[in-house]
Amino acid sequence: MTTILTPDPLRKSVEAASEGKCTVLYTSKGYPSYMTIVPAFKCEELADDLGTGLHPAFIVGGREVSEVMIGTYLSVIRGGQALSLPYQNPHTSINHDDAKEACLASGPGFHLMTNWESAALGLWCMKHGLPRGNTNYGKSHSHPEEEGMVCEHGKTLTGSGPITWRHDGTMGGIADLVGNIWEHQDGLKLVAGKIIMPADNDFTLQCEDEWPDTGVRIDGANGSIQISDKVTSRGWQSESFRNITVKEGYDMPVSIKQALIAPCSLALNENNEPLGNVWADNTAKFTSVPVRFGGWGNAGDAGVAALYLSLPRTGVITSIGFRLAYICNAKSV
Repeated sequence: MTTILTPDPLRKSVEAASEGKCTVLYTSKGYPSYMTIVPAFKCEELADDLGTGLHPAFIVGGREVSEVMIGTYLSVIRGGQALSLPYQNPHTSINHDDAKEACLASGPGFHLMTNWESAALGLWCMKHGLPRGNTNYGKSHSHPEEEGMVCEHGKTLTGSGPITWRHDGTMGGIADLVGNIWEHQDGLKLVAGKIIMPADNDFTLQCEDEWPDTGVRIDGANGSIQISDKVTSRGWQSESFRNITVKEGYDMPVSIKQALIAPCSLALNENNEPLGNVWADNTAKFTSVPVRFGGWGNAGDAGVAALYLSLPRTGVITSIGFRLAYICNAKSV
């Protein structure tokens, strides 16, 4: 069986064609997965109000890593393992826990993409140029000449769209980050309005009781989403990411901007493509798990900052799937 790191013709060809941006990793059962390498970066390289030091996506349980690998393509499942493969019908109608289990089953280091990783990608794209995607039943809603190969409902085959649907505008970039299907996220949940998440990208914290309460709350003050230290109004709220506000006088932790839950200065460029919409349910006794980026029919509500925090962990919807990620030398889970 080909090991995860052994050079082989497929890996060599993918790395050569992508100029080293992509590689192929192998699961414990020997299945290949195409992965895009995302080098570590510091928060201050993107914006002055994002703090300093490595973005938390590149810190795992206090240990710094030089890169993370993100599935170049939305995931499919083969032999019970999550894979990243081109020109496939992405797997949907799967709940949060089953998506997470399929990723972990692929072998040590593999995991369901985390909110820290998605936030890092979203912030990077906000700095360097926003991708488009399948946001109108196989086409870009803003550029209808851009289209992919529709395979089911309004889904398109993984990676079948143009390079403007890749996160960095090259064929080595992550495909379908915006639109096509919503993506389950690990490492974040909303519990009765409380933002609960690990301090860094420690995906090995499988017991969610180990995730700290950030002390930050999502409030429905004034009928919109507001970041606060308390909940004064409960219910289901919706707001453009750019328009999310912070309670007056509240000293919000910078981690909330780093986690792409509240806008930083990068969001102020109104000339950009839409960043997406945020939905949140802070109802008492309700726990929601996150999905990101938007689906095939979300038009301008899809985007690199789109976030849906109203889904119960058992929720199964035809427009929600997931994406595989990998960190080398991570402790076994």
